[in-house]
Amino acid sequence: MAKNFEKFIFLGVVIGIAFFARAAYPTTGASSKGQTAVITTQPPLLVLTSPSVPPSSGNTALQGFNNAAPGTSNNATESASITPTSAFVRKAGTPVPAVDAVATLVADPESGTIFSGTNIEKRWPTASITKLLTATVALDDIDPNANISITQAAFAADPEEANLVPGGTYAFADLMHALLMPSSNVAAEAIADYYGRAKFLSLMNARAAEWGMKDSYFDDPSGISSANESTAQDMMILARHVYENYPEILSYTRTSSYTITELTANRKATIKSINTFAGQSDFIGGKTGHTDEAGGNLLSLFRYDGHPVLVIVLGSSDRFGATAQLFGWFKENFQ
Repeated sequence: MAKNFEKFIFLGVVIGIAFFARAAYPTTGASSKGQTAVITTQPPLLVLTSPSVPPSSGNTALQGFNNAAPGTSNNATESASITPTSAFVRKAGTPVPAVDAVATLVADPESGTIFSGTNIEKRWPTASITKLLTATVALDDIDPNANISITQAAFAADPEEANLVPGGTYAFADLMHALLMPSSNVAAEAIADYYGRAKFLSLMNARAAEWGMKDSYFDDPSGISSANESTAQDMMILARHVYENYPEILSYTRTSSYTITELTANRKATIKSINTFAGQSDFIGGKTGHTDEAGGNLLSLFRYDGHPVLVIVLGSSDRFGATAQLFGWFKENFQ
């Protein structure tokens, strides 16, 4: 019986040691209530985004592709990110019309959602769409009250310029209207010359790089050089910055006619927009472009159901017709 008592005491000691050892060194993963924690891993949500705009810029280009048309051609890459959702949802499945253009893009500039796109990463001469970037730099870096004189050298960009006169002096705002409405190459050169042409071009390219326009380069402020190149994807980045931060530019580009004044002689001239959509009630703004190398380019922002829609057409023989077709397709298929 004594032996049994000793065994009982020994068992009690063992149990006591085990208890204190558990208290001193709790099992890894146990909760505060003594329950075993179950550790699970969950993969991050992947969305289709473009790396074009760095996070520091506060703008992520080509985000989401939410509600994108089935079969949409794009060259976006996958990355772990959270993106805004487009205000538009698909309501029908009509095929995207085949338009005469080298590259096209239809998108929501607020969320970055692309609804249709072809050859969106193909580099192409920008032509006068360049002037949108020119305008952003001018608005940020030139005194809005400046009066700018036009040198004879500026007319080398367009000897047939009809609205401006050599040696004439114009208010900055008048030159901005001439830049963006009839798409004056002389106005572009005059603005760049006033600031310092080399410095102005450096600012343009630095801004494009800062905004994430990785496949863009600008050789002049007007776009007449074929060395000015970009892509539909990069132009979407430009359009989003203009839409979000430069309402003056959009106001100029949707104006159908405007009177400018040469200040020295008080000579007035009425200039007219060369954009077919200017003055149209649903047209927010945009920019035309045309050179022999580029063909017809057009970047357009329209208002539909209270939200903007971006349509880009590059290398078309009928840029306005192609744009109208793509916008019409969008309205038929999204709400």
